[in-house]
Amino acid sequence: MVHRNLSRIRRWISAILLVLVAFVFLDIYGLIPAWGLRAIVYVQFIPSLMKTLAGGTSGLFTGFVLVLVLTVLFGRVYCSFLCPLGTIMDLMIRARARKKRFSHTRPFRWLRYVVLMITVVVFLSGSLVFIDLLDPYSIFGRVMATLVRPLIILLNNGLSRLLETAGFYGLSPVAQLRFSFYVVAVVAGYLLMIIWLSIKRGRLYCNTLCPVGTILGIVSRLSVFRLALSKKTCTSCGMCERNCKAECIDVENGAIDSSRCVGCFNCLAVCPADSIDFSMQRGIENSENPIPDADRRNVIRMMFLLIAGFPGTLMAQVKRPLVFVKNKIPVVRKHPVTPPGSISIAHFTGACTACYLCVTRCPGKVIEPGMAVYGKVGVLMPHLSNRQGYCNFQCTVCGEVCPTGAILPLTREEKKQAQIGRVHFIRENCIVITQKTECGACSEHCPTKAVNMVVENGLRVPVVNPDICVGCGACEYACPSLPHKSIYVEGNPVHGVAMKPKTEKIKAPAADEDFPF
Repeated sequence: MVHRNLSRIRRWISAILLVLVAFVFLDIYGLIPAWGLRAIVYVQFIPSLMKTLAGGTSGLFTGFVLVLVLTVLFGRVYCSFLCPLGTIMDLMIRARARKKRFSHTRPFRWLRYVVLMITVVVFLSGSLVFIDLLDPYSIFGRVMATLVRPLIILLNNGLSRLLETAGFYGLSPVAQLRFSFYVVAVVAGYLLMIIWLSIKRGRLYCNTLCPVGTILGIVSRLSVFRLALSKKTCTSCGMCERNCKAECIDVENGAIDSSRCVGCFNCLAVCPADSIDFSMQRGIENSENPIPDADRRNVIRMMFLLIAGFPGTLMAQVKRPLVFVKNKIPVVRKHPVTPPGSISIAHFTGACTACYLCVTRCPGKVIEPGMAVYGKVGVLMPHLSNRQGYCNFQCTVCGEVCPTGAILPLTREEKKQAQIGRVHFIRENCIVITQKTECGACSEHCPTKAVNMVVENGLRVPVVNPDICVGCGACEYACPSLPHKSIYVEGNPVHGVAMKPKTEKIKAPAADEDFPF
């Protein structure tokens, strides 16, 4: 009876964790504190592994180690209990027609290990492109951030306007974040692919393309507790095989491939003869297509190299002057701007899995997903864009919530001098020059006064001091020049420390002097 309840327990745990992880990305009011976010995503395998490799945590106290321990003990329970994308797949599987049942299939081991080896080789060469594209947590985060969250904000803002007409102002509108069409199209395409695979073949994605599933599948072959089919009591009714979404139960030969079993325990719940047992097993099971010892040693060696070889703020409203003269010089950045705490472009692209948690939590709406801003090494990774906002001078949220260590936490004092980029001024684009119009929006919004105004022919013209600029982009966001900005931030490939602005001491009047007015 206890074994039969394992499937029910799994459904409850996976549903609760799905809601919690989804709320991490859909929390439009920022209700969850940073420590709460870290606790919820603690057991997500790839973010935890990347954070450890980035030096963010000790290897003995990280979520991926806990997942490996659970896998050694109980098999791939991560895939059905803890993975939010896996729970989405299970919901799609339950939604399929009940007449459509699964059947045992031979494993695509060659595909699994080829994908894993390519992912590792590309990672060791300095690119996370395959991890970004295939990591289940990051795929789930992108779906929530780019497809579901905008709908939640749209519903919230519509309800807010409706309530305002009735005289109720308790529901605040939330700024909508704009996403690139290509980013949304890629994320939607991935979601449709996963839904289609789930409906057609259950957990085929987990057992072919998912690098986490492949790694845990290798480890699960050594698990202490595994499912086993008793040939003595089995009636060969096929109920377990037809309900196995991993397609790993072979009733005819009385075998269960533990490397593909995702630990959903549905077979325990449906077996009428109680012929399936979840208990301590000895050694590696004799599946119909075991991994050759040489291949297993190569995979374990590769895993060793992977693990041991590499180390709510509101925006100020900008009052823009009328622009009637269009400028002609486009802004061309040599380097994108990465979030404060990311150390360098190389560090950021070497640890970010593009889960978009920083995108959803940024109060300034300045962190924005990009399609290929960093080239081939950074597909879908976010960057700082000043189209909708700027990096708040005292905000440290992105470093507090990043689960992979791509953005390391900064104190407020460190943040105030973290130079993520340097200001550049294109004089020929400025409306003060092109229109002979007073402006000064860039200087007014600069928190370090890296942009000052000097008088030229009766008009105040911007003058920049890149040494004290932190690269927040407030000047770029405020600049009204069209169609190209006249002031912008060029990203630092390696983050620096901005010089503190000079402060002038005001001379205090002498004690015997009269009051100055």
